[in-house]
Amino acid sequence: MASKKHRIRTYEKFGRIVNAPAAVARVKGDRLPAPESCRYCTGEIELVSNAEFYGGKEYGWPLAYRCKCCGARVGTHPGTDIPLGTLADRATMKARKDAHAAFDPLWKNRTEWHRHRAYQALAQAMNMRFAHISWMDEAECRRVVDLCQRGALQI
Repeated sequence: MASKKHRIRTYEKFGRIVNAPAAVARVKGDRLPAPESCRYCTGEIELVSNAEFYGGKEYGWPLAYRCKCCGARVGTHPGTDIPLGTLADRATMKARKDAHAAFDPLWKNRTEWHRHRAYQALAQAMNMRFAHISWMDEAECRRVVDLCQRGALQI
């Protein structure tokens, strides 16, 4: 469930400004709150640099949430500490990649309207209010792949 909009504090982390008003304003649509505990093991969550996942090299905006116990993780919207989705373990990360690989060709290289319509069709087919692959668990992602492979989405 998306969090209510609230005042987000601007601060510095890893030598970068986090949550500057312009960066927060670029985050469109629904927002998830920062994870407070791990959905897999109930472990403690920390805000880290993604360099910890990529052999010491940062990619893109570096902030990510990570479970101290099992390593589940999620990145953040550029310039913010707002999560891009829910925490994902390795199996869920793979399932999300597979779901995007099956779903994205339905709207890529088309207009923003086609993207919006594709996500509406996905939400309807999955009986969800909103469809965000980055918010889905492994089983939901497998269902996305199945729907796409069967041509079940009407766009």
